[in-house]
Amino acid sequence: MPAPSNKDLHQPPNASPNLDTNGAPDGDLTPDPVVTLAITRDDFQAAAEPNAAPESFKKFPTNKALIEAVNNLFLETYESFTGKARIAGSGEAKHLVIHFHTAEARDLCVGSTHSEFPDLIFHAHDPRQLRSNEDLQAIQITDIPFFIKKDNLMAYFKKFGNITSCRLFSRPNAKVQQARIVYDHADSIAHFTDQWAVYCFSTCLRITPCFYTVDQKAAHRQYVATLTHLPPNVKDINLAPLTHNFGAKAVNVPLSLNSYKPKRWAYVTFNSQETMDAAMEQTISFQSHVLFWSSPDNTNKLCHRCGKLGCAPNFCPLKQARGRSRTRDPVAKLKEHFNVNQPRRSNSKS
Repeated sequence: MPAPSNKDLHQPPNASPNLDTNGAPDGDLTPDPVVTLAITRDDFQAAAEPNAAPESFKKFPTNKALIEAVNNLFLETYESFTGKARIAGSGEAKHLVIHFHTAEARDLCVGSTHSEFPDLIFHAHDPRQLRSNEDLQAIQITDIPFFIKKDNLMAYFKKFGNITSCRLFSRPNAKVQQARIVYDHADSIAHFTDQWAVYCFSTCLRITPCFYTVDQKAAHRQYVATLTHLPPNVKDINLAPLTHNFGAKAVNVPLSLNSYKPKRWAYVTFNSQETMDAAMEQTISFQSHVLFWSSPDNTNKLCHRCGKLGCAPNFCPLKQARGRSRTRDPVAKLKEHFNVNQPRRSNSKS
């Protein structure tokens, strides 16, 4: 049987031998078609603040009533109105957003008065520009355990300035949360260019200004070392001396997925290779336990029971005779335990 050619070895499964990976015959030199009409999906937006229109708010006291009134009047008035009025934001930041297919209709609406709601004045609305401007006074907070709630974040971070919005969320299958906090002035986040983390409930919360570029955000996680052999139940704040003495920017002890207790190692973040190398040359002890520096690449080789490199959990001396059973969906169990994104229970009695 003849050996396969190099071409055969590199073909994807089920590929025809006479076709390239795009489905065109080998050697097909057909030029790309010349586009004569390029169609784009246009969306021109305008917005108004219902809280600044007391007469309209009195006439249409609910969001639903106001949206229906705007939809009905604007469908009659503007040919290119899409009929998709919606409320965005809440509280003082609440605004009514409307959509048009053409810029001409949007511009005609901007600044105009309408008999149904004479004090509801619309202005041009660009969500991309709005988000960009908002980023100048916003921070992203990561590594938030489920036991820290939105009210806790608001109470802690209001010391830095007036908060206009706070959004707390978690990604699918993540065992920690993230938050985006927006202040009313850029000065409120200025010191977070040097301060990378804060401590809330003994937990190290990592902070990144939202206006940072992708490279700047990546630099916040570029120089990381692990500190292993921690004794049980060490909290982030217990290792805070690393930030004072060795220039670490953040120290995070990961939590177990099943028990949500601290693991036996910590991730220590630095702002430069030199600072990290200098710290890793030092010998650290915690409550008479000598700790060991390692690379994050070795994390999957650490024993989750004792934190030692190369120790097998099933044969670890700390293994209990009766181990806890693992749940099929530990993240869902954690969210249920801490009441994160759970459906509200009905108060009605059967």
